Amino acid sequence: MATIFDVAKEAGVSKSTVSRVVNGDPAVKPATREAVETAIRKLNYAPSYFAQGIRTGQTKTIALLVPEYTNMFYGEMFNGVEDVAFEHGYMVLVGNTGNTPSEKEYIQQLLNRRIDGIVYNTYHTGGESIEYLKKLSRKMPIVFMDEAIGKAEKVSSVYTDGFQSTKRAVEYLAGRGCRKIGYIRNMDSVQATEYRFEGYKQGLKELGLPMEEVYIYQCPVQKQANYIKAGMEAGSYFADLKERPDAILAAIDLLAIGCVSRLIDRGISVPEEISVIGYDNIDLGEVMRPAVTTIAQPTREMGRIAARIIMEQLKSQEIKCQKKVFDGKLIIRQTTR
Repeated sequence: MATIFDVAKEAGVSKSTVSRVVNGDPAVKPATREAVETAIRKLNYAPSYFAQGIRTGQTKTIALLVPEYTNMFYGEMFNGVEDVAFEHGYMVLVGNTGNTPSEKEYIQQLLNRRIDGIVYNTYHTGGESIEYLKKLSRKMPIVFMDEAIGKAEKVSSVYTDGFQSTKRAVEYLAGRGCRKIGYIRNMDSVQATEYRFEGYKQGLKELGLPMEEVYIYQCPVQKQANYIKAGMEAGSYFADLKERPDAILAAIDLLAIGCVSRLIDRGISVPEEISVIGYDNIDLGEVMRPAVTTIAQPTREMGRIAARIIMEQLKSQEIKCQKKVFDGKLIIRQTTR
């Protein structure tokens, strides 16, 4: 069996240069890269996936990028992406970008490994990384899992209509007699949930209900987000109000879970005194007591659809804009009356 030393000798380069070529270092000169790849083919040195990558230009690997591992929502999405990728003989590389300033560099490192496509999640809808990926999406399959980007840009996207879903949740609460409906906004840095907040405001407007600033809680920005803790702080805020809301909507389930926990700790009955609705339908919200009423996203199916879009574009070698929009489903549990 050929070794990396054999390849280096055949190509007339150093072992480290062979390693750089194998790892997709863009700084390697084209002529040097060609010499190494020719030696690799001649000596049959490489795992089969790499040899195939040289022949076809595809590595049979796609990336799922998420802003944080701790959010259970992305685990279910990974399952959906993997379902389809595995059927087509692809592996899924999961990357945690952390929404840091170095996110673009992180993406570039993935591209250096010659991934074939990207399923991209973000909390931010602007910035250097988004612009970079939008341009890149003209040349390689990229699916954006974000409502704001999907509605505003001509790019492939898969998302749930948070605006309409949240508006319907407001209508449901009003139909149950709620008139003072509050809202827990996500952190300022999390722009991806703002359509939900807009749906909340529109729902109140159409029903002729007042939107009172005192009933809107803005979660503070945290470097390492702890959403349950932020939800508990929101619960304390509402509990301390002289005149409390009779219902609260939260941008995500983790905020709702923290809020419910704190309200109960403060002796406030949920849902008898205050109803609470979350968003995402994560497992924790279902198993806690009282179980949290939520707006469900078909997260696994969203992952499947995103992966199918990538597979179709890789097969056809045609990059085109494809969009799939899902409706959120209100799941009634124990935190609404």
